[in-house]
Amino acid sequence: MSFLTELEDMEENEKVVMRKVQKLGTSSMIITIPRSWARKHRISVGSLVSVYEDGDRLIISPNNEGSVLKATFSTQHNNVCKHAGRIILCSYISGLDSIILYSNRPFRNDVMEKVSEVVEKLPYTESGLLSEYEFVINFKEKPVNVVDTLLIYGRSLSSLLSKLAAHLDGAKLIKSELESNYEEMKFYSYKLLRLASKGHGQSLNEEHINRLLAAAVGLLILTNDSLYKFAIDLLNLSDFLDNEEKERIKFLLQLLEVSIVASTSSINPPSIKKEEEAYWKLKAILELENDLKDIIANTSGTFGYLLSTLINIARIINNVEETLLCYSIFSKYSD
Repeated sequence: MSFLTELEDMEENEKVVMRKVQKLGTSSMIITIPRSWARKHRISVGSLVSVYEDGDRLIISPNNEGSVLKATFSTQHNNVCKHAGRIILCSYISGLDSIILYSNRPFRNDVMEKVSEVVEKLPYTESGLLSEYEFVINFKEKPVNVVDTLLIYGRSLSSLLSKLAAHLDGAKLIKSELESNYEEMKFYSYKLLRLASKGHGQSLNEEHINRLLAAAVGLLILTNDSLYKFAIDLLNLSDFLDNEEKERIKFLLQLLEVSIVASTSSINPPSIKKEEEAYWKLKAILELENDLKDIIANTSGTFGYLLSTLINIARIINNVEETLLCYSIFSKYSD
């Protein structure tokens, strides 16, 4: 019996679907694969699948061995040695399953130190010598969900905003706690980029939807870095604000917090309404730009600087929300 990979729809939430056996040529028969299953397992025309008998059943499963993504790098190149850490990080983020470093001589200690430093920071990553001249790094997978992880990332950002608002109320935020929060968010950003590249769990390997989600992740990383810089400035400059200015900054931080939570929680299930609500929260900050000159003229220089920084952060978050709005539209309405 031959097999033809023709993609068709599987009814939503259905685990069992009926397929009509059709004739192909003079003696062969075919059935079709549900499109949702094919997307989930990254099956396309020309892909190999495993077909085997189990009693009266015929079972089709993805050919996992054929889907392993590997790369090899020779440490004989100076740039490979110089950027070994970056190579591993980029391989992880871009969705590779394994990379091998090889050489015609024993590995240099400084290269191994760079490799070990990065490997220790990446989740579910194993490494070791295959031989005296080959070193392998395997990125193990744990079943995770892209949108759930994105939600956690959004909560981490909102948590930092809440802590900054509390700092203005007298609950001092120490620098070590801030740096710990930043490293945690950076960890999630790496994981999200990898998940978005591989499209696990939500059939997100469809080209357009995957790109939208990856773009949103990239913008959230910019938000993370900008917010970290703002947090450092706030810790250093908050004593130069009067009470009224502190209350105004605190209110704007709370608007950002609500907006981020609303936006990142709207993707499972996709909600256009929540994305629109997130935008209206953010709009109150963006509209301050029209009056920025007058605000700066009537407040302290410190407040004007912090306000300008917050408006810039709001612009980035607005792009995140615009991108996730497109994601929701594609997820709900694209065929």
